[in-house]
Amino acid sequence: MSYSLLEFESFDQLLKYLDGRIQDLEKIHTALSQRYQELSVKAEKLKKLEEALTQLVGGEVKVIREIDFMGLKVVVGARVIDELNVVEEVLSSVSDTLTALRKVRDVVSQLAKTVSGGEELRIRLLVETINGIPVRILLREA
Repeated sequence: MSYSLLEFESFDQLLKYLDGRIQDLEKIHTALSQRYQELSVKAEKLKKLEEALTQLVGGEVKVIREIDFMGLKVVVGARVIDELNVVEEVLSSVSDTLTALRKVRDVVSQLAKTVSGGEELRIRLLVETINGIPVRILLREA
């Protein structure tokens, strides 16, 4: 987990930051989704070929292709299926992050409306994030 601390002069600044992160992740999500669709077609063909070979040989042929170096996995001779699995993991993570950021944005938006309440209140925000997702907001008088 990666912790960080961000500081904002207003709720508007924080909302702009969140909007920017959401837009960036939406672009990444779209690109990954397209890549995933392209890879799934190729992977399906490869799976069918492997199934046919397994039937011909009469058993599954195993080859060691993934080496683990204390948590860092290196795949030698990566296939389309390997790439598809990685893209799927990243796509799922991006989707989860987007969902979390949208929920945070909704809460911050409601909080901003409540705190603003017609008069200009000078508040500084100190935001703790875990993996880029705000988890704690400290409100301080400016």
